[in-house]
Amino acid sequence: MSTIRADLAAGISLLTRLPTGWLHTPGSRVDLARSSWCWPLIGGAIGAATGAALTLGILLGMPAIVATGWAITFQLLLTGALHEDGFADCMDGLFGGNSPQRRLEIMRDSRIGSYGGLALSIVLLLRAGTMTALAANPFHIIAVLMTAGAFSRLALLLPILWLRPARADGLAHQLRHLPAKGLLIAMVCTALIASSLSMLGALSLFLLACLGTLGLCSIAYRLIGGYTGDILGATAIIAELLVLTGASLDGFSKLPF
Repeated sequence: MSTIRADLAAGISLLTRLPTGWLHTPGSRVDLARSSWCWPLIGGAIGAATGAALTLGILLGMPAIVATGWAITFQLLLTGALHEDGFADCMDGLFGGNSPQRRLEIMRDSRIGSYGGLALSIVLLLRAGTMTALAANPFHIIAVLMTAGAFSRLALLLPILWLRPARADGLAHQLRHLPAKGLLIAMVCTALIASSLSMLGALSLFLLACLGTLGLCSIAYRLIGGYTGDILGATAIIAELLVLTGASLDGFSKLPF
């Protein structure tokens, strides 16, 4: 039980800005790689909370776009914009440098350049647009956002499995050895969360998330030789946006099963 609490504390502190002191037990060891099993659970909870905020806004009579804006604000406060920050740094580094070393230097710089600023603008635009489209069915959107949150956090594991760390230090290096048991549990948890949607719909969205992650991994391998913490953040953002985009298509809600 102490190991589970320690893993939850590690996962929550990694993926959110929520306090985790109440989960720590004396003598427990923080292991970010071991905590990977609970990342989809935390992502699903973030999605559910965001969807609940959006639904509440609509029930209070807000226009869909206004409710979406407040829901996104709530989500960013909850997560501390961790993945958004990584995505911006990733775009600055991958497209602003002319060598692997220079790209890694730019990605480590906390300042945001033009590529990062444009990337963040696109992320917020797509997130707001897809959530506003889905807001026509306010209770269904909770299931979609839960699934998007779970898929995007499960996608974090794929670059770690497919690539090697691009640096010999940092977050990416700490996560280089994922336990097989944790991966299996993460997949089961994700499947349970996605079961709130139709089977064909969930599989379609999962395929979109995997394809987006594969594309980013191929770019990262070619340009910097592996993954970094910023690449992981970008992975979560891309997977989430692809899931939300797929779910917003007119034919998605009509899929069988």
